Amino acid sequence: MKNSALKSSVLLATLLIAGTVWTATVSAAVTKGGDFTTSANLVLQAGTGPVSPLDPTDPDNPVTPLVPGTPGAGGNITVDYGSTLYFGTQTISTQAQTYYAHPDLVTDKDSNVKAVPNYAQVTDQSGELAGWTLTLTQASDLHLSTGTASDPGYALTGASISFTGGQIIGGNGMTDGTPTDVATTGTLTPGVATKLVVASSGKGAGTWLYSFGVIDAYDTTSVDTNNPTDQTKVASKSAISLAIPAGLVQKAAAYSTNLYWSLQAVPGNDWTGETTATS
Repeated sequence: MKNSALKSSVLLATLLIAGTVWTATVSAAVTKGGDFTTSANLVLQAGTGPVSPLDPTDPDNPVTPLVPGTPGAGGNITVDYGSTLYFGTQTISTQAQTYYAHPDLVTDKDSNVKAVPNYAQVTDQSGELAGWTLTLTQASDLHLSTGTASDPGYALTGASISFTGGQIIGGNGMTDGTPTDVATTGTLTPGVATKLVVASSGKGAGTWLYSFGVIDAYDTTSVDTNNPTDQTKVASKSAISLAIPAGLVQKAAAYSTNLYWSLQAVPGNDWTGETTATS
């Protein structure tokens, strides 16, 4: 009788254990279903410039040029800024002379006035990546603000502006699509557009700064950051020079000409050399 009870207990325990194992095995048999897919979406449209000038020596930071020039019409391919050139107050000479441009003056992000290389800034926010061409045109010979071309000494005929050290750098961290066709040197011819930078198709998106040399190429003592409106000083060196030939009639007066910075939405191979510059 005791053996029968013992056998029954062992059998019951065995069944209970087996049932537990079987139940656990059934619970672990999970079937994985398919994935569920959605998407993230963004639509970009062309931006509108011009955008604020950046510092050519620190192109991640904005500046305010002290002589802002005259901006052109807004759009998605724009010239944001071009330097105004000052060659100081010089003495009339009967011999050929070369004069040097002051560096540009800007107010930086900390409200300090600082000297930077003369430069131009352009921005392509079109989203087309079609390429562009930046040109600079000297409208005419440097001339007086009054009078006519027939007046003696009215224009400095044959005087020429030349530059060296041309280079391009991306603004706001832009490094992709750097234009590779960059004029490092050149001489302006009045009424003729001089090509400075070409961005071929697929390049030149974003903001780019073309500077005439580095700041060390300039005589920074020719400008006074404490008196930035003083443009009379004579510079001993610069990346931009003005050559005056001998034999010109010169008057004791101010001479000037307009400079036109133009950005055309065509790559260099399609540029025709046309310009809208006038005297």
